[in-house]
Amino acid sequence: MGSYNFDAAQILSQQLTQLEWKLKWLAGVRAQQRRALLGDETSDNWSGPKRHAFEQEFQRGQMALEQLAASAQQTKREVDKATAQARLQG
Repeated sequence: MGSYNFDAAQILSQQLTQLEWKLKWLAGVRAQQRRALLGDETSDNWSGPKRHAFEQEFQRGQMALEQLAASAQQTKREVDKATAQARLQG
């Protein structure tokens, strides 16, 4: 087995942190834009079946972003754990 690349692990960990932050930021921007353009889900500016379909799709998109952010966070934890273990074995 080769030696552990601590520099690459640090860069990967930092990139995963940025990815998580950017995904959460994107979800927040989407939510703000939705509120600004459409108001509350029960607002009168757009209602009916098309609004309901939009809201369902919007929520699916938000959930997907949340899941991606959680996955990035989990992967970062695993990289950090592997790095810590490599330092102990070092």
